[in-house]
Amino acid sequence: MARQMDSAYAAAAGAGNVDGMMAGYAPDAMVMPPSMPMAHGTDQIRQLWKGMTSVKVSLQLTQETADGAGDFMYTTGKYHYQELAAGTGAAEDGKYLEVFHRGADGKWMLVADTWSPNAPPAPMAMAPAAPAKPAAPHRAK
Repeated sequence: MARQMDSAYAAAAGAGNVDGMMAGYAPDAMVMPPSMPMAHGTDQIRQLWKGMTSVKVSLQLTQETADGAGDFMYTTGKYHYQELAAGTGAAEDGKYLEVFHRGADGKWMLVADTWSPNAPPAPMAMAPAAPAKPAAPHRAK
């Protein structure tokens, strides 16, 4: 089930199809992207994905684990993201975690989604040091 949902999501992302990307999310789902605020609920998640589909991409998701109990399940895996725009070709490898919930209708929906790149974040720019105050003049005694 989760593999099929991941495959459908990756295909939709590659096509820039936000509706397809949204298909597996529960109405109260949370998406927690790296270095960005959390998107909570389908309206905020849709806005997040709209902002990320301006560039044609290839996304490969490789599920590594799946486990759960009762009406909850989680999956972890690796991803490879590649921008296909001419001249840029930015790429990223990382890992992801998804949490699914099975509703009363028996349908599994994504309720929490997060990922992070394998590369360490770029160093933060340090603020310039405050200029030194001139030394107080010394008075001879």
